Amino acid sequence: MKRLIKHTLPVILIFVGLALTSCNNKTKGVLLRYNTKVGETITLNTTITQSSDLEGQGMSALITMKMEMTTTDRTDSLVYTQSRLKEMTFKTSIMGETISFDSNHMEDADPSVAANFQGILDKTFDIVYDIYGNIVSVPEDYPQEQGITAVFPKEMVYVGSQWSRETDSQINGMAAHSKGTYTVKRITAKTTELDFTGTITAENINGDITSTMLINNEKGFPISATMDMPTTISTAGITVTLMQTITLTTE
Repeated sequence: MKRLIKHTLPVILIFVGLALTSCNNKTKGVLLRYNTKVGETITLNTTITQSSDLEGQGMSALITMKMEMTTTDRTDSLVYTQSRLKEMTFKTSIMGETISFDSNHMEDADPSVAANFQGILDKTFDIVYDIYGNIVSVPEDYPQEQGITAVFPKEMVYVGSQWSRETDSQINGMAAHSKGTYTVKRITAKTTELDFTGTITAENINGDITSTMLINNEKGFPISATMDMPTTISTAGITVTLMQTITLTTE
């Protein structure tokens, strides 16, 4: 009997340890808040790929943007920031014709194309967030793809926690409505992984949204994010299918 106890005890302790670890993981939570410091600058690197089909005619586009965002002020409930687009590339192919632009090589850009982008390069955009990640105010000409931020609930979240959000915005001057649900997939000491699924609708536009974000627990800002948006656009009896993928990394 003593030998049995001697050999069985370590096994029991292992199972007890695993049970306690599992319990601790289930109860480990995090209070997510947008928490950048005044004077802190974050660099956002965004890549956008688009492809569409219009009556058998394909179109593809690749866009990259590098933006710097600096926190200029904050209160207990709001975070004030200034963003500046530092670099941008654009390449599109339509029916075999290619158009490209690189802000680092302006001398090679088509003048008509360069004129469309020069206005926003190095321009300062004032954006205000609340501590939960909601955009409180933003200029109309701000590149919205840079704003891939999560919206957090007021309460602490755990693995499996879910919450929903609904937002109204503008797409090319049209009112748009998006809604969806966040799900916490994983929490570590430094990061929280979120999934988001939802929809976006506007006049003649219907799209789905699926996104994965890795959030910095201390700052509340995405370390990385990927968003897929398959969309259909119907106008004048013509339907266009558009696939858009946005990836974001910060440093």
